[in-house]
Amino acid sequence: SRRFSGTKHIQQDNLLQRANVLGELFSQYFQQHLQGTPGVVSIRGQGLLLGIELDRPCGQLVTMALEKNLLINVASERVVRLLPPLILSDNDTLEIAKLTVVLIKEFLSLSDKPSI
Repeated sequence: SRRFSGTKHIQQDNLLQRANVLGELFSQYFQQHLQGTPGVVSIRGQGLLLGIELDRPCGQLVTMALEKNLLINVASERVVRLLPPLILSDNDTLEIAKLTVVLIKEFLSLSDKPSI
């Protein structure tokens, strides 16, 4: 039936495995370049659903990213969320990860620290 053709495609093209590989590339890069950065609370992900929690509201990052042709969103005011496509090359993945790190560090340097 037509309903199962998507599942067949996912299995044939190993898309779940590819999502995990790309997600791991993102996660490793973010861990290496953001872990321990003041303002970064946590880095988490499941496959290609990635989140970087900051210690302050970061909605402004969406506009900053769009200006650099990067599409992100912010969840719960403080979580930078990425959901990149499965068709990325490893190089594309690293370029997006690098740009995301630069934007987050720039945002953290320009924004006020949260008041306690």
